[in-house]
Amino acid sequence: MDETTYKILMGTSAFIVAMLGSMLATTTIPPECGLEKLRKARNILVPSYFVLALLSLVCCFTGYDHRIEPASTLFVASFQAFLFTISMLVFIRPGEVRWSIVFRQAGGIAAAGIILFVALFCFIDYYLWFFYTGIAAYIIQLTIYTRKFTQAYRKTVQEVEDYYDEDEENRLAWVKTGFYSALAIGIMAIPILFFTDWYKFFVPLYVLYYSFMVMWFVNYYRRMKFAIPVIAATWQNGRAKADIPEEDRDVYSGNNVEEENGKEQITGDFPTEKERVLHERLQQYIDRKEYCQMDIPFEEVVTSLGTTKSFLRRYMNDNYGMWFSTWRNELRINEACILWKKYPEISIMDMSLRIGYTDNGNFCRDFKKMVGTTPKEYCMQVRTKSKAKPEVPMSPEANSY
Repeated sequence: MDETTYKILMGTSAFIVAMLGSMLATTTIPPECGLEKLRKARNILVPSYFVLALLSLVCCFTGYDHRIEPASTLFVASFQAFLFTISMLVFIRPGEVRWSIVFRQAGGIAAAGIILFVALFCFIDYYLWFFYTGIAAYIIQLTIYTRKFTQAYRKTVQEVEDYYDEDEENRLAWVKTGFYSALAIGIMAIPILFFTDWYKFFVPLYVLYYSFMVMWFVNYYRRMKFAIPVIAATWQNGRAKADIPEEDRDVYSGNNVEEENGKEQITGDFPTEKERVLHERLQQYIDRKEYCQMDIPFEEVVTSLGTTKSFLRRYMNDNYGMWFSTWRNELRINEACILWKKYPEISIMDMSLRIGYTDNGNFCRDFKKMVGTTPKEYCMQVRTKSKAKPEVPMSPEANSY
């Protein structure tokens, strides 16, 4: 890559990254419980944007140095991998981010960078050894971060799905996409150390990713509002548990909650009165079409039915052989079929929202599974007044008890 192209790239990236840093600094994060660490992560990322912009500006004026550039690229890549991983973890599991550990890791990376540059200028004969050791450490760093993020993401998806008793993974997929996009750019930094001509592709890519990171912060509240109660509860529970002596934690664990430890579980036949009350309230749940509501925590549904999670799950399993969420989705799909027969002009997206689905992909998947045809095909059948397939197979008592 010629000198002029390199300077133009670095000068342009310095300007864009500085602008992005300014946007990030002015991003408003609502004073919601559970977002405290998000604000702190933003406050840490902002200086990193300006530092990168400054480094790029320096490179713009000094030009490409075949000795310094690989070492600086490795250092910056390692530091940015660290910062972006921390940010992604704060998005989904702030309770697992401890700032004392964060600052120690940042200090470790900074120390490693200083050692690398000292070797570059003072121990030239041993520089390559330090350089390749740094690359190996960087690969290990990416591996550890990937494992940590994957575990955190799975936990968050499970907790959000448990909270709503819905399939919510698609609504969180943007976080996973963001992390693996950053990982791809981080991996791409390795061959850049040896093939300088690739720099003209690498710089636009990491600038683009920095832009996405700002957009994620700007849109975080809108896109993650449904998950904030879960994230906040998980964080608060983690803090509360940390304040309890280890020998006493079993007393406060979920395994000792009355609903979970068997005191409220039903053995043998259900009590007749409790069955009858739940039977009536489920019918009211159907009559009022409460199954069409979205983003209602499962705990609230259970409370409105006047029962407990264990009793409801046992009742649904014994009477219908399925989970409550599956039964509810059958009601929703059946409602969609009824509505489309009356109003065939309703779009698939509008229908999914009308019957309580928060994700169009989940709606299409469930519709296909229960009806045997896609929503698009079903609408075409209705609109052409051809013989429609039977409505979704319902549990014998789904609409009438």
